Amino acid sequence: MRIEITADAARFRSLTEPFLLRDPLRHTVITTGIANHLAGMQVDADRSRFLSVHDDDATVIGAAMRAAGRGVYLGELPAGSVVPVADAIAEVAPDAGGVEGATHDATEFAEHWGKRHGVGYLEAYSTRLYRLAELNFPNAAGSARRATESDVGLCVDWAEAMRLESGMPPPSLTAIAIRNRIATGRWWLWERDGVPVSLAAHQVPVFGWSRIGPVYTPPGHRGNGYASILTAHVARTLRWQNLNVCLFADIANSTANRIYRTIGFEPVRDFVHYQFTSATINP
Repeated sequence: MRIEITADAARFRSLTEPFLLRDPLRHTVITTGIANHLAGMQVDADRSRFLSVHDDDATVIGAAMRAAGRGVYLGELPAGSVVPVADAIAEVAPDAGGVEGATHDATEFAEHWGKRHGVGYLEAYSTRLYRLAELNFPNAAGSARRATESDVGLCVDWAEAMRLESGMPPPSLTAIAIRNRIATGRWWLWERDGVPVSLAAHQVPVFGWSRIGPVYTPPGHRGNGYASILTAHVARTLRWQNLNVCLFADIANSTANRIYRTIGFEPVRDFVHYQFTSATINP
């Protein structure tokens, strides 16, 4: 087994594309991360690192990445590789603040990282990956529109509010990042009586899939079905483009999970995000 790390997103894509194509839904975060780097959408892209695991025949059998300023994200990894992957990433990104992945792999990674660096780790949040089956379109007052340049400030505020509510660690999406995404037409607002009441966005389509997120409704507008209908609207728009649709939901948010199931999303697998701490404290 051999591990290779690169800062070159194009090289990483060329190395790993056959592997990622085997299960593009499982690797939606990695594939969209690559796409954002190649499109110039990633802030501080030169600080990102991409990792591939190769067998003795040089075939890629695993992948992971550390986007600039964020924690480590684990794709599918072969048995026995989590500890070597953690050691390899520690050499190039010792300041990584956390790790996210399938529960078993992320836990093994966090345990080893903690021993190596003398730190603890705490579960920040857990998510459930959903894929869209048959879309059920709900009803709610209002209408959808794409966000525009004039909505950047609102979208920045709501994205940060969502991050804080969900317990996601920083950094937040910057105004520049959100402005760039709005310019591509991928951020949507639901309006009622001319007032924005809910937000939903989707990631760049890759390998026939597009992932919806973030989705956020401010507390004062909740309970009216706005998030449900806007998510359904975005999902339908993507389906019209012959794309498969997926999204993540915070497992602790029972309302969001109920909404997504009601409009036709089916659970696929769970993931956990551990945040590294300065104290040696384990869950």
